[in-house]
Order: sequence, then C-alpha cells, then structure tokens
Amino acid sequence: MTQEQSQPHLRTGAESARSAFSRWSRFHTLELALQPRWRSGVFFLVAGIGSAFLGGEALRAAFVAMLGESAEAGTLRKAVVLDPGNPELHHRLGMVLCDSLEEADRTEGMKHLRRATELNPYAARYWSDLAWVCELAGDTVGAAQGVERAVKLSPTTPQLHWVAANTFLRAGQTDAAMAEFRRLLELDPAYGPATFHVCIGSLEDPRLILQRVLPPGNDPRLKLAYLKFLSTNELADLARQVWIQTVETGTPFPAPLARPYIEHLLELGRVEEAQGAWRGIEKLGVIPKPAGDEGDNFVYNGDFEQTPLAMGFDWRDRVGSYIALDFSDEAAHTGKRCLRVDFTVSRNEEYVPVYQLVPVSPSQAYLLTAYVRSQDITSDSGPRLQVQDMVHPRGPNLVSETTVGTTPWHQISLKFCTGPDTKLVQLSVIRVRGRTFPTEITGSFWLDTVVLKALGSGSESACAAPLSP
Repeated sequence: MTQEQSQPHLRTGAESARSAFSRWSRFHTLELALQPRWRSGVFFLVAGIGSAFLGGEALRAAFVAMLGESAEAGTLRKAVVLDPGNPELHHRLGMVLCDSLEEADRTEGMKHLRRATELNPYAARYWSDLAWVCELAGDTVGAAQGVERAVKLSPTTPQLHWVAANTFLRAGQTDAAMAEFRRLLELDPAYGPATFHVCIGSLEDPRLILQRVLPPGNDPRLKLAYLKFLSTNELADLARQVWIQTVETGTPFPAPLARPYIEHLLELGRVEEAQGAWRGIEKLGVIPKPAGDEGDNFVYNGDFEQTPLAMGFDWRDRVGSYIALDFSDEAAHTGKRCLRVDFTVSRNEEYVPVYQLVPVSPSQAYLLTAYVRSQDITSDSGPRLQVQDMVHPRGPNLVSETTVGTTPWHQISLKFCTGPDTKLVQLSVIRVRGRTFPTEITGSFWLDTVVLKALGSGSESACAAPLSP
C-alpha cells in the first residue's frame, strides 16, 4: 500500500484546502475589481454634496451682500438675521437707524453700532461713527472714548484727528482738542485754514493757536498760513508776532507765501512794517537783492535784471488788451535786460502797464531818473513816468516828459517833493489819451536804469523852494 493510499484523509483535506483557497481568491479578485468603481462613486457623491453646500453658501453670501447694499432699515435687518456675525452689516444698519426721526430706531441703531465694535474692535471707522452718534445723544463720555479709540487704531489718518479734535472742543476739553489739532496739522498742513477758523471761534485767545496748535519746528509754511488767516481777520498785531517768529527761524520759504502778509500791511498803510517784512525776506534769501542796485536807490530792481515778483515793492503789471510786456528784453542800456512795452494795436486809450510802490519819507525832495528809448511811437502822447501819492491829496502827482517817434537811449528826469503825510508813492509807466492828431498809439518803448534818490534835507522848507534841474 502506498503512502497516499494509506492516508486518504490527508489527500482529501489538502484538496479541500486548495478548493477553499481558490474560491477565496476568485471572490477577492472580484471584490478588488469592483472596489475602485464603488469608491469613485462614493467620492463623486460626497463631492456633489459638498459642491451643493458650497454653492448654497456662495448664493447665501451673495444674497446677504445684496441686502447689505440697501439703505432701507428693513432690508438691512434681514441681512443681519442671515449673517448676525457680520460687523459691517451691524454698522450699516446702525447708521441708517440713527438717522431716523424715531427715538426707538435711534436706540436700536446705537445697539447695532456698539455690536459692530464688539465684533470687530479694530475698525477705526466703527469707533469714530459710534462717537458721533454718542455725541448726538448727549453722551460726551462715550463720544470721547470713541474718538480716542479711533485715533489709536489709525494714528496716521488726518480725518480721524479732525473728528477727534472737534469732538473734544465741543465737549470743552480744550487741551485734548489742541493736542489733536496739532497732530492733525503735523500730518496734513492743508487742514490749516479750517483748523484756524474753528479754533479762532472757540478759543478765547488766538495766541493759543500759535503756542499750542501750530506744530513746533522750523517749517514756516503753517506759520505763514496762520499769518494769512490773521491778516484776513484784521488781527495785524498778532500777525506781526507770528511774522517775527517765522523770520527768526532763519528758514527760507517760497516768496508767494509772504505775499498775503506784506500786501495786507500795504493795504492798511503800515508802510514801515511792510518795509521791515520786505527786508526780512531779502535777508533770508527769499527774494534776491538786485545786482547793481545802489544802496541809496529807492527803486527795487530798477535795472530789470531779475523777473519782477509782482508783490511788495517790486514791479507789477496791468497788462490789458493791445499791450505786450517783456521784462527780459536784451536791448538794454545797462546790464543784460530791460523792460519793453509794445503797443500792438492802434488805439487812443489810457494805459498804466507797469508800476511799483516805493516807500518814501514825508516832506522830502527826490530826484527820479531813468533811461528810455522808443521806436515808431505814432501818437503825440507817448509813454512817460508818473509819481503819485495814491492816498493823500497833498502828496506829489507829477509826470515826466513824453517819448514819441523813434529815439535812442536817453535819460529823463523828474524832481518832486513828498507831502507831509506821504509815506508811499506809486511809480508808473503811463500813457494818457492823445488830444491832437495823431491820437492813436502804436510802436515800442524801452525802460532801464530807473533810480530814485533823496535830495538834501527832508524838512518842509527844503521842499517849499523850487527845485532847480
């Protein structure tokens, strides 16, 4: 008997094991073949549900955003219900409700504004608007706290400092208000005029603006802006203090910034102060000291070697129709430049194309000289120089000889005495209407080397005697 025959139960057991393993193998092969399809189906099912959820959230968010754009309280309330954790919705609803005439609405609005700051305590705008509403409701403490938080959260935003300063000022907290105004002007000097206007109406002493509101430092722009404000509001004495402080810093600035102050002094007849201011900006280098001008010449820039400033004691123009001016014509008598006046259209008109305000002393004799030339001046009434006291009738009002036709460079002169009250004269190039044929004027006129000097004593007796040529 063989071994296999002697152990039939062992053979049968092995066959049975092989058969069972075969069946298990086929089953799991089928399972593995089916598994990827099953899993992908589950994946797409889950993804579909997620996409539907996200799509629904996106639609919901878009719907809430659309509601939040409304200015209607009812619509905004619906938006808040759908998205109660959105601080912007609470803020917007609060602002709309606080604008209502109903006290209940305003009370509810205040709650929403506070809720916005709770949900997002880092939004300066929320605190600023809450402060404004608190102030309207008479809650000055809440208003002060609101603006304090706003400027701390956004310390470089000028508008918030403007709101804070005005809030403190209305609450009577002047020290805090002035500190905020100062910080505001440090950030944005453009707020200067508005700040001065508010402060001058609220602070008892305008000097406080100079001492506590204007930022320290050598930058003269804000002081000059305050100076202009003071001059406009007839506070000339304080303006003089500000001017002295500005000049004493020794920092140059653009000449146009000094114009309002100097012009206002001239309008008030404060000629000595205007002279002092003019010398001050000349010393600072704000305006140049004209090269070649002698120390005893009262005419500024008499050689026209620099472009006129059209302010203070420099040349000004009144160019109208039919006249052209050139302050840098190269056909000069002295130096490199001179003034040229062209009468471009034949007219019989009166012209004052150029003039200068010249400070003088009362009861003093003066000699005015200048070099002129002309080309093709057609009228018998050509250009001439005039000296006139524009304020006092007892002051001088004289004109030089006229220039007509075509003439080379030649000197003209004019002697005059100032009146007992004369402190300022106007030196002008004028052309009066012609009275004899030909009356209408065309052609060109040149002016250079204009000099005004004092003659002898300034006593009235010296001017009473006739002046010899």
